[in-house]
Amino acid sequence: MTNPHLQRLALLRAFAPRLALGLMFMALTVLVELSYPKALAYFIDHIGLKSDGSWFGPFAATVTAVLALQAVATTMRYYLFESTGHLIVARIRRLLYGALIQQPVGFYDKHNVGELTSRLSGDVEILHDTLTMGLAISLRSLCVLAGCVVMLLLISPILSLILLVYVPLTLFMGDWLGKHVRRRSREIRQRQADCGSVAHEYFSNIRLVHAFNQQRGAGARYANATAHALTAAIANTRLLASFRGVSSFVMYVALLATLWLGARLIGQGSLTVGELTSFVIYAGMVTSSSGAVSDFWSDWMRTIGATERVFEIIGSEPQPQASQQPADAVVLRGELAFRDVGFVYPERPEKLALDHVSFAIAAGENVALVGASGAGKSTIASMILGFYQPGSGSIAFDGVPAGQLDLAGVRAHIAIVEQEPSLFSGSIFENIAFALPDREVTREEVVDAARLANAHDFIEGFPHGYDTVVGERGVQLSGGQKQRIAIARAVLRDPKILILDEATSALDSASEQQVQQALDTLMAGRTTIVIAHRYSTIVKADRVLVLEHGAVVQSGPHAQLIEQRDGVYFHLMKSQLQFSA
Repeated sequence: MTNPHLQRLALLRAFAPRLALGLMFMALTVLVELSYPKALAYFIDHIGLKSDGSWFGPFAATVTAVLALQAVATTMRYYLFESTGHLIVARIRRLLYGALIQQPVGFYDKHNVGELTSRLSGDVEILHDTLTMGLAISLRSLCVLAGCVVMLLLISPILSLILLVYVPLTLFMGDWLGKHVRRRSREIRQRQADCGSVAHEYFSNIRLVHAFNQQRGAGARYANATAHALTAAIANTRLLASFRGVSSFVMYVALLATLWLGARLIGQGSLTVGELTSFVIYAGMVTSSSGAVSDFWSDWMRTIGATERVFEIIGSEPQPQASQQPADAVVLRGELAFRDVGFVYPERPEKLALDHVSFAIAAGENVALVGASGAGKSTIASMILGFYQPGSGSIAFDGVPAGQLDLAGVRAHIAIVEQEPSLFSGSIFENIAFALPDREVTREEVVDAARLANAHDFIEGFPHGYDTVVGERGVQLSGGQKQRIAIARAVLRDPKILILDEATSALDSASEQQVQQALDTLMAGRTTIVIAHRYSTIVKADRVLVLEHGAVVQSGPHAQLIEQRDGVYFHLMKSQLQFSA
C-alpha cells in the first residue's frame, strides 16, 4: 500500500526548482531572524557602556540593510511557495478529473455527481495551504527551532534544560492530535460531500421541485445534511480548542520557569540582563516554532484524512480492456452477436438483468427490442456500448469477441440517439461536432449533418444560428429540436451501428414526423437497434426481439409474431392495435 505521506510529497517533485529557490530565500530569512535577539542583547548591554552614542549610527545602518534584505527574501519566499501551491492544486484537479472521466459507467452508478464535484473542488483545495506554504512554514520553524536551541545553549546551558522538557512534550501532543484529526477530517469531508450531493440533485431537478412545491422538503433535506456536517466540524473544533488551551498553559509555565531561573543567575553574576533578554526571546521563538511544527502536523494529518478519497480515485485503475488492436485499427461492417450473455448490475446482484441472451444481427439489419419496462432492453444497449461487461457469455462484433477489440475503436463505429438527448450547455455547433473527438470539425460538415437531420432550417431561424447557446441539457430548445440535433450528431459520426433508445416516444405527432424522417435518413444502410414501444416504429423493423425478465422469449418479423395470440408480443401490442383499429 502506498505511503500516504510520500504520496502527497511526491507532488512536489515536478516543482523542485521553484521550491529549491524558495528554500534558499527561506534560509536567508531564518538567518536574519536568528540574529534579532543577539542584536537586541548587544544594544541593551552597550547602552550604558558607550554613552557617547557613536556606535549607534553604524549599528542602525547595518540593521536597516539587514531588514531590507529580509523584506526582499520574505517577498520572494512567499511568492514562490504560494504560487507553487496553486500550480499543485491545478495539477491535482487535472489528475482527478482525468481519473474520474476514465472511470467506467458503473462507477457513476454508485457515486453521486454532486459528491464528485465536491471532491474536485473542496477536497483538492485543502492541499494548497498545507503542501506548500504550510510545509515551508514548518521547515522554517524547524530551522528556527534548531538555530535557537544552539543559541540558547551558547548563552546558558543551565537555562536550556527547561526546553528539554517543553519541546518534546509539545511535539508529542502534536502527534497525538494529528492522529485524531486525520480520522475526523475524513468524516468532515464526507459530510461536506454529502451536502454537495444533495444540493446538486435538487438543483438538477429544480423544475420538478417547483412543480411539486417541494422547496420546503428540499430545504429540510439540505438542512439535515448540513447539520451532520456541522456536528462533525464542531467536534473537531472542540478537540483543536482543547489542544490550544493546554499548549498555551504549558508554554507560559515554561516561560515563567525560565524567568525565575534567569533572575537567580543574574543575581549570581553568571548572566547579564541583555543575555537574559535574548534568551527569553530565543525561548519564545523556540516555543512558537515548536507550536508551529505541532500545528502543521495536525494540519498535515487533517489533509491526509481529507484527501484520502481523492488519491484513491486518482490511483484507481479504469476498467481493464483486453485489447489486442489499436483503436484506429478497428474496422467494423456492423455485424453483432450476443452469445449466451448473462449480467447482473453490481448494485442489484440478486436480480438477473440479462439471462442467457443469445441473438445475431446482420450488417445493415434493423432490429427492434420490445418488452415491458425492466425487461433488459436498455441493458443490451449499454452492453453494446461497453458500459458493462458480461458476467457470462460474450459479445462479438463481425464475429470477433469484444474483449479482443479496443473499446474506443468499437465505440467509434457506434452512435446513440436517446429519448432525452444529452446536450451540453455550449453552442449548437459544439453539440453536433461532439460526435468526432479526434479531429477538428468544419462548419460545412456540421451544416451538412444538420440538413440530413432536418435541423438546418430551425437552427438558421435562431438569431445566432449554429452559435446559439442551448443552455444546460438543452433547456432553450424544444423536445423535437433537441432530438434533431442529437440525430445530426449521429449523422456526423457516420456509424456502422446505430442505437435508437425510445427516440420518438416523448414527442408530439408533428415533431415525431419530422424526427422520424431524419431517423429514416440516418438508419439507411446501417445496423440499427431500436428500443421502442410504439407500433409505428416497431412495424418497420426487419425483425423484433421480445424480452421478458432479461431473456429473449420471441424473435421474428412483426407479421409473424402478431399471429401468435398467446405470445408476449401480442399482449404488448394488443392495446396499440385496438387503438389503431
